[in-house]
Amino acid sequence: MAQKIVIIRDPYLRIWTRFRGAITSEWLSNLALGFVLPICLGLTLCFSDGAQAAPKAATSTNATATRATGSVQARPAASAPAPVQLPAMPPDIQGILERGKLTVAVLGQDNAPFFMQTTEQLSGLDIQLARALADQLGVSLDITRSAQTFDQVVDTVYGQKADLAISKISRTLKRAQRVRFSRPYLRMRQGLLVNRLQMAEQTQGRSIVETIRDLRGQVGVIKGSSYVGFLKQKFPQATIVEYPTWEDVVEAVVQGDILAAYRDELEVKKVVRNRPDAALKLQTIALTDTQDSLAVVLPWSSAHLLAFVDQYLDTLTAQYTVDTVLDEYAAYWAAQSSPQP
Repeated sequence: MAQKIVIIRDPYLRIWTRFRGAITSEWLSNLALGFVLPICLGLTLCFSDGAQAAPKAATSTNATATRATGSVQARPAASAPAPVQLPAMPPDIQGILERGKLTVAVLGQDNAPFFMQTTEQLSGLDIQLARALADQLGVSLDITRSAQTFDQVVDTVYGQKADLAISKISRTLKRAQRVRFSRPYLRMRQGLLVNRLQMAEQTQGRSIVETIRDLRGQVGVIKGSSYVGFLKQKFPQATIVEYPTWEDVVEAVVQGDILAAYRDELEVKKVVRNRPDAALKLQTIALTDTQDSLAVVLPWSSAHLLAFVDQYLDTLTAQYTVDTVLDEYAAYWAAQSSPQP
């Protein structure tokens, strides 16, 4: 008889089996939803934020680059400062170059050997210097001779009616308050041209040195020249007599109208050289403790032009003295003193 096998199903086992199945499927599903879904959602949000941040980063980078490079994308072109255009030359030099000429003030009356009108053209030591400066600047020379006194020549430069003046102008502190002076191009001592007869009357037993130290009487000078001030300072006891020209001063001494004429030693020596007949009536005296320095006059604002003139004067190999100037222009005075046909 075959044995019948009866499988007894434990009700508790059945319940557990069903519960396990339910737990397995539903729990796994819920677990998947509980963990996987948040992870996926997080990854999605990360990619979304990265995608949105990339344009912002690019925009920020472009803005930074724009600020660093000054690109017109960051700021309008109108807000950027325009480049400063520097002048090609200092203003005082630039003005001369733009006009194409150097304007030089010279006294209206001839004063050989510094400036004198010959049959051909204006010549002289000062004119040579003016032409040389114009050549170094590469411009033409324009000479103005409207001034009738030396002080008026200085006023012409002070009023900026000329770029400079080269007109046997002495450097004085009074003039230096208004204009600039170059370094001297000629140094001279001051001198007296005295009438021998009147000087003998002044001496009266004293030595001529003592008489000169306490000089009294009438002394002639050129009106509007630096020697008006020099005479007041050097000989306060003397009486100043001003004449329009140096020739008038010399003639007054020769005629005995005044005691002496006061000027630089070059002019004093020149009279004796050119007028031998007057040497019997006149005596020359050089004042060793004095000095008269001739210089170029410039406007007070022409600092760079002054430096240019000084540097040119430094390049001159020949240094002028009173004797070398007299020798250089001896032929001119000989021609002037010779009788005309």
